[in-house]
Amino acid sequence: MKSKDVKILWGRSGNRCAICKTPLTQEATSPTASFTLGEQAHIVGDKENAARGKSLLTSEERDSYHNLILLCPNHHTEIDKNEVGWPVDKLHQVKSVHELWVTETLSETIDHVRLAQQTAISAVVDTAVELCDLENWQSWTSHALSPSQRWREDMPSALFNFRKRVNATIWPPEFDELSRAAISLSVLLHCASDEFMKHSDSLGNYYVADRFYRRPANNTDYDADLVEFEAWQDRCYDLVRQATKAANWFADVVRRDVNPMFFAAKGRFFIEEGPFEDLSVRVSIPQYTDAEKTALPASLKLYA
Repeated sequence: MKSKDVKILWGRSGNRCAICKTPLTQEATSPTASFTLGEQAHIVGDKENAARGKSLLTSEERDSYHNLILLCPNHHTEIDKNEVGWPVDKLHQVKSVHELWVTETLSETIDHVRLAQQTAISAVVDTAVELCDLENWQSWTSHALSPSQRWREDMPSALFNFRKRVNATIWPPEFDELSRAAISLSVLLHCASDEFMKHSDSLGNYYVADRFYRRPANNTDYDADLVEFEAWQDRCYDLVRQATKAANWFADVVRRDVNPMFFAAKGRFFIEEGPFEDLSVRVSIPQYTDAEKTALPASLKLYA
């Protein structure tokens, strides 16, 4: 489910169980030990074979705010074990009544400005997941880092749109580090894409590296062109590595400031380089040092 939907759900639910009104927390490690860990429950099941799962809703619709209800663990278990007692219509009604109660009862304690800011920031996070294809990071970057480099044809425009989206965002002061991480990620990915497109050809659904040193067959500048090609290839590789550092930084800050579950199950983004001449493959998890983070995004002028 998207961060934006999660933020809206928690905000409109007042951080309370929709059934018993128990105060809830979003983090298992919360210092507020008296609060119960909240759970985002599906009204229509997330899968066909789940509780109340028989529906024409798409998987995206099943994970949207409109199909989620915030519950304590006990009531989440109860509604899933007792489908007859908790049908879809009843859960929608419970959710609506609860959110009205929150508005009327807790409105003075809710910081609506902060909620709006967090919702906007969550939308940027969701945009990053989509346009940077974070779900498939290792897969698409492995192609970009292989000796026979290739990029999906949709990636350059997607990364350009992500950079525009980040540039247009009004970042609240309390999200300073997230803004710097997002800007760094957007700049590096856009630079990586732009650099690759300097020497690429379209082939099916991909852009592939143009080995210009091979043309023409009797190229008298072959050696010089080969040196230029290899230098260009190294720049492409380095930008993808640096972008992976930015992606890991971005994800760390999102988990800390926005959504603790953001890629928590998958863990950090890693890259796979090779195969090399000995057929080996190198796997690594690039990450910035604290000093590097402090200098960003100003230090990215190096890539301009």
